[in-house]
Amino acid sequence: MTDINSKIALIEEEIRQTPYHKATEHYIGRLKAKLAKLRALAIQSKKTGGRLGFALPKSGDATVVLIGPPSVGKSTLLNKLTHAQARVAPWPFTTLRVIPGMMDFKGAKIQIFDLPGIIGGATKGIGRGKPACRLGREVLSVARTADLLLLMVDIKTRNRVNLILREIKGLEIDLPVLVVINKVDLIKDFPQKISPDWLFVSAEKEIGLEELKKMIWQKLSLMRVYLKPRDKKPDFTKPLILKNGQAVTDVAKKIFPQEKKFQRILLWGPSAQFPRQEVSLTRQLKDGDILSFS
Repeated sequence: MTDINSKIALIEEEIRQTPYHKATEHYIGRLKAKLAKLRALAIQSKKTGGRLGFALPKSGDATVVLIGPPSVGKSTLLNKLTHAQARVAPWPFTTLRVIPGMMDFKGAKIQIFDLPGIIGGATKGIGRGKPACRLGREVLSVARTADLLLLMVDIKTRNRVNLILREIKGLEIDLPVLVVINKVDLIKDFPQKISPDWLFVSAEKEIGLEELKKMIWQKLSLMRVYLKPRDKKPDFTKPLILKNGQAVTDVAKKIFPQEKKFQRILLWGPSAQFPRQEVSLTRQLKDGDILSFS
């Protein structure tokens, strides 16, 4: 709890010390988002006597939480997407804790948490007294720190989607949601999509997984920016991962530990009007842009 409060104090101080103008509004927005998540964790910690339950440290460029009923194939999907080697078994409540994995996609490191199976009444703490499943508000509280919820059901449990969404709403978790319906290999005919936020897959048979990765990328609103050292070719092997709409100043803060003045900033790529366009720190970027600082 002390560690969380220290982080909250540091971010609050950084927001106070950062002058607000167009070049810093995206940066301040990210700080406020981090602050909101830390405050949510602090509240949850008080409710559980200082224990954060299933909370795990975040890493990578974004975090996805995988939730759904027991035995719908979440661990199998996690293994296919991240090679996490989560335990897989054909009976309920195999996953008794949060299992992390890291998905590599388009140069981004996307962390995925596989949560224990969600049952009706989780927001009311149902399951908390069952050591075998350890369900309850603590499980869903992990979602507060995520950037995206991956709600997974299978062909037999697809009618539970609205119930689980109500459980999430009961905790006032406001995140983008992707609905994944697994085990489509068990039926002959299935619709490719019910809505833009629904996708049919078979984790075991690896049907629809590439499309799922693309949808995760889009829902996270990520983009790649490449760096070009002076008089050298761009390094396309290690992109910087940013959120759509971020600007040159966000790139500068990622690569330079201290504030620095630049003689020239050159831009190539989708947002450039012409190659080697000279731009300012406030210039908004697009996926695939290339920058050179001097």
